[in-house]
Amino acid sequence: MAMPFAHQRVGGFQVRTARSEHESGPTVVMTNALPQSIRCWESLWDRMADRFDLLAVDLPGFGLSGGSGSIMAPSAQAEWLVELLDANGIDRAFVVGPDIGVPVVLTLASTNPERLNGINILDGPGTWPPDFDPALRAATRSRLVRWLAVRPPLRRRLMAQNLKIATAEGYHHFTPSDAAIEEYRTICHDADKHRNAFDFLGSYADELPALESRLPSVTVPTLITWGAEDPFVPPSNAERLHGLLPNSELTIFDEAGHFSQEDADQAWLDRFAAFVASRDPHSDRSVGRP
Repeated sequence: MAMPFAHQRVGGFQVRTARSEHESGPTVVMTNALPQSIRCWESLWDRMADRFDLLAVDLPGFGLSGGSGSIMAPSAQAEWLVELLDANGIDRAFVVGPDIGVPVVLTLASTNPERLNGINILDGPGTWPPDFDPALRAATRSRLVRWLAVRPPLRRRLMAQNLKIATAEGYHHFTPSDAAIEEYRTICHDADKHRNAFDFLGSYADELPALESRLPSVTVPTLITWGAEDPFVPPSNAERLHGLLPNSELTIFDEAGHFSQEDADQAWLDRFAAFVASRDPHSDRSVGRP
């Protein structure tokens, strides 16, 4: 079954979603990675839809969703996620945030824990300063770097590099579908999306220290999963988050890169399903291969 893509207007933004309803399964909401989209869930979608009530969303300003300006910060995106839940009639959910979704979902857990049954965060920052590769470190710490990054000729080089990350360098061994690669090509070469990404990264210096200070008080059950071979946001970030979050579990997958849920595949799904089963009374069936 292909992901059932649709668009809906939430909080003033036209956003791209995918929804697969399951009457008895626990609700799982998933965000996109950068510089990708919710196609990052494509290879797992059918197996998850067999078990869970699914909603995936390209966060405003990312993927194929509209958005810019003040929404390009984790705290604003977290507030928007509450509106998304309301718009879809979801009272409580398990929320999964890869990459840029990590600070968004952690912020949501610190501000609206009553809307969450649990969270899964993977391969993204939640503390300041994060342990990043040199390019990400420069983008988050230097206004000059961000200014140059959105202007030619550096912009063109970075767009091409982002496409390599989205389709090859972010993986240990997985290869996205042809449809995903073409979609990522469109996203990576969109000047507005490119600018949005650097605006979001630029917000980290203000947002992540405040978020980090709240992490020890986050009581929402948290599953931290990570790729052992993540070259951009290495597992040291996962270990630091695990030490700060009092109700967290940590699993690091061998032979998985930055987009670790795709590389780990069934191993990630089994781990996530076990986490949900331990926190939700509806989860009484194992998730197997199709």
